Amino acid sequence: MSKKREAFAMMLIGVGMLVLLGPYVGFFTIVALLLLLIGVTGLRHGNMRRGYICLGTGAGLLLLDHLALVLGIGLISLGIFYVRANKAHRGQKHHSQQNFIKTLQHNRDPWMMRSTSSWHAIGDIDCDLSLALAEEADTVLYFHGLIGDLDFTIPEEYGVEIEAHLLFGQINFNPDYHAGIERRQGVLNRVQWKSANYMNSTQRVKLVIFYVAGDLNIRLSA
Repeated sequence: MSKKREAFAMMLIGVGMLVLLGPYVGFFTIVALLLLLIGVTGLRHGNMRRGYICLGTGAGLLLLDHLALVLGIGLISLGIFYVRANKAHRGQKHHSQQNFIKTLQHNRDPWMMRSTSSWHAIGDIDCDLSLALAEEADTVLYFHGLIGDLDFTIPEEYGVEIEAHLLFGQINFNPDYHAGIERRQGVLNRVQWKSANYMNSTQRVKLVIFYVAGDLNIRLSA
């Protein structure tokens, strides 16, 4: 589709939304929905910067105009987190955290790795498992939130299982680190993968990721 036709289509959608929603919602809500729509379109076409800016601005306007709605989305996400956390850990004992903002930087010094479930509205996660001191042979790392920037580096000697879901955003992953990075961007991104050496490895890690919007980087390294 040409840029002119795309712009015309966006205008028609915007006018249609204004006609349908005008009697029920305010001006800021209409603008927010249009910005979210433009942001999703940008992500679909690989324009990540414009997409994220529009999504962030639209979400901010919704927050200002519909605080109850945003709170409801957060509570739904938290409820899903509790259900999925138990499933991910198969009922086994694990460390559970809930924070509005979560910053985790394990990329310079050795750190203790234990099975963990973490929910947050906004997350900045950077974990290098080559520096990890695992407390158990099987570790489950489960991160669930609304918006996140996540980076994981996993050495090849680990048996790895990955289950990642992003409603909006980008996933960079190299299942074969010799072949380079696979990039998936846009809407409804999903990765399910298990390394060939998973069952035979003495150290195994399962990485479970669920975010509404985010940027996820997973690097398997020698």
